[in-house]
Amino acid sequence: MTGQEFSERYLPLGEGLFRVAYALLGAEADAEDALQDLYVKLWNDRDTLDHVHNPRAYSITLLRNLCLDRLRAKNRTAVRPLEADVAADGSADARTLEREQRARLVRAIEALPASQRTVVELRLLQGLSYEEIAEKTALSPLSLRVLLARARKTIKSQL
Repeated sequence: MTGQEFSERYLPLGEGLFRVAYALLGAEADAEDALQDLYVKLWNDRDTLDHVHNPRAYSITLLRNLCLDRLRAKNRTAVRPLEADVAADGSADARTLEREQRARLVRAIEALPASQRTVVELRLLQGLSYEEIAEKTALSPLSLRVLLARARKTIKSQL
């Protein structure tokens, strides 16, 4: 794809793509950054874009994934580190902190609704795949993912 074709197909989508990014990220600066990242990615992959039949849908999908990656990264850094629980004088030792954190995690899991608790235990503690859990619980893999996402969100809020 030439630069002219790229300009004609993808640059006019900018305003609508910005609105999508803003809706997902909630901040103008973050939306602008995501949009810029999208255009860089599209430009770098311009040789493979000739096969794209719907540039708008393709761009929205890529942008959505970029925004979700940004949100996940932000959530990872927003989690309070365990060291924040340490007294200012550093008197708590690592084992005590680990034990306290483990106890909080167990309490958070026990407080989950039964369906979420079962899925969390099977997936995270026993390491079963979605298909294996689906066989045991008669739930669809999509339902399992939703239950896990809700459980993780609840657990994070309690920690």
